[in-house]
Parts: sequence; structure tokens; C-alpha cells
Amino acid sequence: MRLQRRRLRTAMVLLAALTAMAAPVLVAVAPPAALAATGARGAGTATPAPGVEGPAIQATERSMRCARAAQAAGWSGGPLVTAVAISLAESWCTANAVHSNPPNADCPYGSLDRGAWQINNCYQSWVSDSCAYELYCNARAAHTIYGWSGWTPWTTYLNGDYLDYWAEAQAGVNAIGGGAIYGTVNTGGGSLYIRSGPSTSYQVVGSVANGATVRIYCQTRGQWIYSEVYQVWTDLWDRIGTGQYVTDAYVYTGSNGQVAPSC
Repeated sequence: MRLQRRRLRTAMVLLAALTAMAAPVLVAVAPPAALAATGARGAGTATPAPGVEGPAIQATERSMRCARAAQAAGWSGGPLVTAVAISLAESWCTANAVHSNPPNADCPYGSLDRGAWQINNCYQSWVSDSCAYELYCNARAAHTIYGWSGWTPWTTYLNGDYLDYWAEAQAGVNAIGGGAIYGTVNTGGGSLYIRSGPSTSYQVVGSVANGATVRIYCQTRGQWIYSEVYQVWTDLWDRIGTGQYVTDAYVYTGSNGQVAPSC
């Protein structure tokens, strides 16, 4: 992350013509002053001439994937768009991305930039590989680093490369529908009990069928549950309504880690 010195090739972003039925903008964030002053920097960021309606930037799968992870980590508003743009510039929001750096005075054995936000294993050695290469955990670590140092640890922010991806990032943030997070119940057969709290000791207040989609408003830590389906232990519980919790052990979210804000 800190030592990254290469510039990824310009992203190819899908362009679609505006129509009368275009979806409403959910988040409207002005680009940084540098972008507004310099105009378009790369593909997908064209600025139409005054009075001329330009092409709409269509959200990409990678921008939406990155937006969900960044929002779950705690970013919102303008910083959320910036976080997504940085990840796209750093790795195209690729969870298993890795870049090697040569030795230097601080890292005599060299170092690796890891995961979607390219977190360096020398300067940020507290972030384990298992976390760095898992999208949502990487996002949470990046958000922690941002809380300490702002955007300065990321080379693509300092050199302005992230601006090439600003429009794509904005489209991805808009497309996630205000950040609603959903999961799919996967018990392998029967229904999943809904409880009044994050433990089997809480009262059963309902159930949700296998294969049903549930909205996850937030997640909290509770009783450890072993998933026979995914063969993992987890203490995450998903709040799917007021006073309604289900174990994350049987909810498919695309990650074994936390994907929604903490309750």
C-alpha cells in the first residue's frame, strides 16, 4: 500500500445512454476539486460540454462489490466514494491481489501489498494475511488505517490515479441502493429460527424458510454456532428486524466475516 509505485492500466468502464427511465441518483457527491479542475482523467469519466447531456456511467460488478465492503467497514458519503475509487485504482477491488515491493531501509526483506486496498505487510504487519485477502476484513483494516492517517498511506491517492475511477466508484455507490445488505438463508433443508437476541437461549419469535432472502440491518457478536452447511464456527448474528436475530452460520453473504455495520 505505502510502497506501491506502479500505476494500474486505465479501467474500461461500460457506458450506457441515458434514458427517461434512468434510476434516480441515490448518493450525489461532487468529485474532488482536482477532478473538477482538470476534467476527465480516464475512461468512464468524460465531462460533457456545458449544456450538453453526456453519457451515464453504468455501475460495474467490481464497483458495487467494493462499495458494499467499504460501507460495511464504516465509510459513508463522499469518503465512501473515495474509498471505492482508491480500491479500484489499487487493485480493481480484487480480494486476492498482491504486489511485491523491493527491499528498502524500513523493510529490508521486501514487502507485499495485499488485497483490495493493497495493505502492506511490512508497514501494516498487524493485518494478517487471512484478513488482508478477505474483502470485508481488508476493508475494515483499511478503514482503521484511514482513521489514523487519512488517505495519505495510499499512493494512488497521492498521485491522483484514483480520480480515473471516480465516476465508476460513484456509480457503484449509487447502485447499491443506499447500502441495503441482503443474505440468503441456506440451512440445507429446514427453516432457520428467528430469536429475540443473539443466542439460542433467547426466545424463538419466528422462522425463515431455507432459500429466503433476508435484509441484514446490522450484525452483532453472540453465541458461537457451528454451520453444518459451511463447516465453520461463527459468533456473528444478523439482525433482520426489530428484536429479530438469526445466526450468520446459515446465511450466505459472500463472506465468512462481518458484512454489515455493528448493532
